[in-house]
Amino acid sequence: MIAAEAVADAVHAALEAAPSLVAWASARAERFHRGGRGTVPVARLADRRAAIRHARRGGWMRPLGDRYLDRPPRPFRELAVSARLRAEGIATPEVLAAVVIPAHPGYRADLATEWIEPGHDLRALLAPNVYPAAARRAGLEAAGREVGRAHRAGLDHPDLNVGNLFLQPADPGWRAWILDLDRATLGRPSPEAASRNLARLVRSLEKERRAGTVAWDAEDLDVFRRAYRAELETG
Repeated sequence: MIAAEAVADAVHAALEAAPSLVAWASARAERFHRGGRGTVPVARLADRRAAIRHARRGGWMRPLGDRYLDRPPRPFRELAVSARLRAEGIATPEVLAAVVIPAHPGYRADLATEWIEPGHDLRALLAPNVYPAAARRAGLEAAGREVGRAHRAGLDHPDLNVGNLFLQPADPGWRAWILDLDRATLGRPSPEAASRNLARLVRSLEKERRAGTVAWDAEDLDVFRRAYRAELETG
């Protein structure tokens, strides 16, 4: 277990009271958030509100469940990526605790990250007939800039999608956050990795558009891309 000093005692107490951090949080949750791989409890660790995410496989590997064999354990890798991004000034939630529990073979894992509010993901911003054009444009620009900063810092985010870009009201406009660094890595800036990340984001937008949950077009994508390129080129 690795935990921020401010919540370390609370995490130790939670693990003494329950078989896992997510089990503890689920019994004491202030709310539940529907994420891409299940429901995430939001609970207080000491004086910090945290989202407690249990590591689960997604996509075609979902049938393999929640047991992992890789080393170093993925929550520790996510903590390291998050800390480095934050040191570079990239907006991503602080990892408050990374917990690994032996499962023989392998391990199971929980991750506690700071809960960001108020705000919502990019999907909500682009929902049909919700936000006026100016607000949509400002949100897309904020998201494009933040992804550009992250790619300039060397981030490869294979899971970049509409649910992993969070928009928080700011004065003026929006502040964008990058979420879910579960499979993300940091290295030298890579145009190829950046291109894959953006293609993944566009696929998620297309999927949501087909489902009728977002309304967006080529002009919206151009707004995002112009802000992205402008930020990328500042380096």
